[in-house]
Amino acid sequence: MTADKVVLAAAATARPPRRRARIFPIAVMAPALVLLLALVAYPIAGSVRISLGSWDGVGAVVYHGLDNYRRLLHDSLVWQSIGTSLQFFIGTVVFTVTLGCLLANAISRKVPGARIFKVVWFLPVIIPVSIAGIFWSNAFQPTTGVVNSLLGLIGLGDGHAWLASSSTALYAAIFVAVWTQTGYAMLILLGAMEAIPQEVHEAATIDGVGAAGRLFRITLPNIVPMLGTITTLTSVFSFNAFGVIYAMTRGGPGNSTSILPVLVYKQSFVDQDYGYGSATAVITTLIVAVIGIMVMRIFRQQTLDAR
Repeated sequence: MTADKVVLAAAATARPPRRRARIFPIAVMAPALVLLLALVAYPIAGSVRISLGSWDGVGAVVYHGLDNYRRLLHDSLVWQSIGTSLQFFIGTVVFTVTLGCLLANAISRKVPGARIFKVVWFLPVIIPVSIAGIFWSNAFQPTTGVVNSLLGLIGLGDGHAWLASSSTALYAAIFVAVWTQTGYAMLILLGAMEAIPQEVHEAATIDGVGAAGRLFRITLPNIVPMLGTITTLTSVFSFNAFGVIYAMTRGGPGNSTSILPVLVYKQSFVDQDYGYGSATAVITTLIVAVIGIMVMRIFRQQTLDAR
């Protein structure tokens, strides 16, 4: 056999393994891709299609082009809901990530009762959000709620109408959202903190660096990627906090707690205007996507700067 034939035979035998190596990842990912298309891409495409017309839930969609989107631009309730959603998003994300980080740092430093502390703060995560919303809506009642009872015991008044006042209802909802999500942020950030070598903290302690210094100079710079991940997830959760808001206030009083998912529900299922509700849902998706991309870019830059 000549040298050329040997080379050709070797190449022929080498091709199948390479081909199999390329096909195998595709075969592994295929079920996930099918589910992604069926459960995410197809519903989004359907919402976009319905948003281009009017539909009452029965029959065919009557298309009107971009009329629903033009209507959105002049709808004061939509703009109010966007502002409310942004307030809810900022309050929820800032307090959830901050408290989660502080709790994770305390547990990582083995404070007394750390194990019990971790379990207690994680319990709200496993409670369904609707049940959490109902529990806290009862807790915030003016006369029978436990919140006012506790405030009365320390002399801060016992007649606050937390959910009946437009000036306090949103803050009460933010409190409940933070309560339900902080344990998740704590657990994820705790895993990132415990991956930091203990020798680094010991060296810093020998050099006279205090607890606050270790947190800001060692811990936070080393968990920036995970901070970015948990901030992105919390951002998405806060823009989809329909369960908490609806269980507590139904978007009221007035429309003071009507975030975008609640508005979409009212437009679609209460007013039976599925086309207009779908248009609002599409805008909500775009806002969430833009915020998610911005958060990821900011933390990616922070990661590069930390390196």
